[in-house]
Amino acid sequence: MRKRRKLRGFTLVEIMVVVTLIGFLAMLSVPVFKRIKLRALSATFTADTRLFSEAFQRYAQQNGSFPDTAGVATIPTGMDEYIDLNDWSKTTSLGGNYRWLNIPSADAQRGQYEIGVVQVVGATVSLEEMELIDTWIDDGNVATGNVIVSGAGSVVFFIVEI
Repeated sequence: MRKRRKLRGFTLVEIMVVVTLIGFLAMLSVPVFKRIKLRALSATFTADTRLFSEAFQRYAQQNGSFPDTAGVATIPTGMDEYIDLNDWSKTTSLGGNYRWLNIPSADAQRGQYEIGVVQVVGATVSLEEMELIDTWIDDGNVATGNVIVSGAGSVVFFIVEI
């Protein structure tokens, strides 16, 4: 008589152990990937705002003041030669679109002066994510410094200094 060979496969317990281990490893890696994604968003936002800040500063040095305030995703009048329309009108790395604000101010010591602001309208990153980004690129406080967040993170201001 022939001996029957027993076919050996995986038991349900062995499969469940492997699935549990894979799930646990995936759970550990999600925060790491999220942090890497935020670093990339931060780097892109920083590069864009530095580029725009330098362009507005050059404009102000050559013309004596910042350009007038412009609408969302609209290049301010006179900035065509300083900023590429595709860079300015694209969706930002934080979500939403760019807008330029020229805010006239007065100070007893400085007299009349302007504050230039590159604004992100409609940012989709959470306030917690924006706080983390702010620690990497500014002072770590979203209420002060060059990066200011309002509206629960939906509006981000980047102050341009002359």
